[in-house]
Amino acid sequence: MLPIEEIEDFVKKETKNVVSATHDFSHLKRVADGAVWFVKIINENKEEQDMAYIAGLLHDILRPASEKICHAKASAERSEQILNKFDIEKSVIDKIVLAVKDHRLPVEWNSPLHQSVYLADKIFEQMGAFIAFRRCMYVGECADYRDKPVLETINSHFKMRIKRIPKTEFPEKFHKLVDYQYKWLIEMAHALDINENWATNIGTQMYNHGKEHKTTLEDSIRNLETVSTEDEKYKQETLDYIDGKKFNFFENLAKP
Repeated sequence: MLPIEEIEDFVKKETKNVVSATHDFSHLKRVADGAVWFVKIINENKEEQDMAYIAGLLHDILRPASEKICHAKASAERSEQILNKFDIEKSVIDKIVLAVKDHRLPVEWNSPLHQSVYLADKIFEQMGAFIAFRRCMYVGECADYRDKPVLETINSHFKMRIKRIPKTEFPEKFHKLVDYQYKWLIEMAHALDINENWATNIGTQMYNHGKEHKTTLEDSIRNLETVSTEDEKYKQETLDYIDGKKFNFFENLAKP
């Protein structure tokens, strides 16, 4: 058996004082849970689920508040160092590290495990209503955007993400899920285009939290003051995801 609890405890300590609040332990844990979910939906292999969980925990173990450094490569190297501290076969370590290394961009996937972290990170953490909050906070905390116009920069991120990762990059089995998740992103981008109050409210509040770096992403979302039924809808959808209440719904979207 893999020492999952021990690795999780190690990662918690390692990420106690992270630079990026949007890449803290809670992000790693959600991606780990999501990676397990994707492996389970694809082939229900328990051994691969365990390895996917560990890969999810480690995928952003090194995540500077800048996009000028390849965090996937850095995290893969650090993951290998961490896993070598435990009694784990080299072949297993290699599979976990590969999933970490390739989680940023699509590659030629060799197994559900290999693809699991990419799927969880992209479909769950970088789409859906959740990204309206997470990306705005990230822009606030990222040094690369410190002198850029706030709402324009945020919206450019949303539009770039829609273009950069088309539905066709994902297994056909998950296309309905991707459509559902992208719907939130497209709606948010359009609302920012026309300066809708609810969208600018999310953008400015979350950006300021990121810039101040005084609170966690989850607390920022839970404490966000809404101004309409629209941002309240986004907030509730996001909290349902964070609280693990969306997975049955997501599973239905993955059915033929």
